[in-house]
Amino acid sequence: MRAMGRPSRRLRRLGKAFAFAEGRLVVEGELLPRLGEKVYDSGMREVGVVLNVFGPVNRFFIEVEPREGFEFKEGMPLYIIEEKSRGHTARSSR
Repeated sequence: MRAMGRPSRRLRRLGKAFAFAEGRLVVEGELLPRLGEKVYDSGMREVGVVLNVFGPVNRFFIEVEPREGFEFKEGMPLYIIEEKSRGHTARSSR
């Protein structure tokens, strides 16, 4: 019998910081997130939460409500956490 361990976690690149407008972070998307999903920087620090996805399919944008103290840097890569467990992939918003 195989021991069940914790699922492995990895960062998946969501996109890059594009603009900061009206208190919201706009990310140029590379990966389609779920609404409410948490967004992280490369140091796995939580940046904010996905509020909306908009724009055309071939160049979409993601609206993120940033956490207090977030410092915007244009072009900064942003990520979501993906958990792999028992042969399938699931994204987590933990």
